[in-house]
Amino acid sequence: MDIDNRELEELEEKEEKEEEDEDETDQEDEEEDEEETDQEDEDEDEDEDETDEDEDETDQDEDEEEDETDQEDEDEDAISDIDSDDEILDTTWVNEYKKSESIYNDFYKEPVTSIGIYLLYINKDNELEHTHRDRCLLEKNGLLKRDIIMSFIKRYQYLFSVNYKLKSLLQYNIDLEPVEVSDFVNEEKSNLFENRFIKTEKYLNDIHFEDSIHMFQDLNALFFIFMEEKPIVNHTRRISMVDNNKKTRRINHKEILKKNLKIFKEIQ
Repeated sequence: MDIDNRELEELEEKEEKEEEDEDETDQEDEEEDEEETDQEDEDEDEDEDETDEDEDETDQDEDEEEDETDQEDEDEDAISDIDSDDEILDTTWVNEYKKSESIYNDFYKEPVTSIGIYLLYINKDNELEHTHRDRCLLEKNGLLKRDIIMSFIKRYQYLFSVNYKLKSLLQYNIDLEPVEVSDFVNEEKSNLFENRFIKTEKYLNDIHFEDSIHMFQDLNALFFIFMEEKPIVNHTRRISMVDNNKKTRRINHKEILKKNLKIFKEIQ
């Protein structure tokens, strides 16, 4: 009996222990489930917080865009106000200044882009017999190339079947400064500029024209002075002698020279 009771007690104890273990296991499972649930709740809360932050940032960006739009509207309003003020302002003095300034446009210096070509033909009696006028474009820097000068000479050295030769080439270039115009038109001071604008040039070189005041541009020119070539006269003449028979014969100069040499030797 004692053994049976003991075994019974052990069984009971074992069952109690198993029950305790089961309780502990159930408790741990419940705790783990609770922890997982709490973690999920926390994750959900974090997701909600992030969503709220994104929404706040979106709202903030929208607010900033609205502020920028409002600022642009304000700027446009300010500009329109300024434009309306300009319409109200009197701009008559600006127009008058521009009008008065345009009067002096003709006195500003500009590069010479073209010149007049004048061809003067002088006959063998030193009289001006013919004149011809042409126009020539210059390079951008106011330069007249030597090749163009040569082409003018070749083109115009023959006129009415008469051969002419270039005697002189004169450049006329008005390079006045704007401040000198008043003295230039003053008769008392005009002699100061008498020989300033004209000079002799060589047709073998390029010719440069200095910048000129707008109102004097058409006066810049190049003068070609041609002289009529005199015909070449043959000065060789024939010598004839009349003999006793009154017959004309040509003299052989070699024979005369030989005779003279012979006479000269005999005298020595």
